[in-house]
Amino acid sequence: MSIIKKKSGLLMYQKKSAEYMEKIKTTPYPDWKSLHQDLYGFILSKYILLGDVTDIYDLTELAELSVAKTIQMPKEDSKQLDGAHSCEGTTSAMNKKVLLLMALQKGLNIKFSAQNTANLTDTRLIAQEVWKLLNL
Repeated sequence: MSIIKKKSGLLMYQKKSAEYMEKIKTTPYPDWKSLHQDLYGFILSKYILLGDVTDIYDLTELAELSVAKTIQMPKEDSKQLDGAHSCEGTTSAMNKKVLLLMALQKGLNIKFSAQNTANLTDTRLIAQEVWKLLNL
């Protein structure tokens, strides 16, 4: 695949995630389930999976699929290569999860509690927490 095609694809995902973020910031959602639809789109856009994935809500699974897509390898192969080889014991998928939560905090001007962050393992749980924080 040409670098130009990759770049335009990445820019499309970046634009889409910005659109979802703006919608989330400006829409008064009646409940976390309605927020989840747009939040899920935001997450899939950030993870370059929009249009490729549906009905996968586990954040680790999504992050691993994103890493695999990024390095253009089957997920199991990429997991094996990415398996906690750094001094800190982190993987690219773990880093993606942290960066996603940071992007949500910054973009929505919210702050996840340190105790809850580790429990945000599913896009639906993230939607519940974001909805709660936006409606304080």
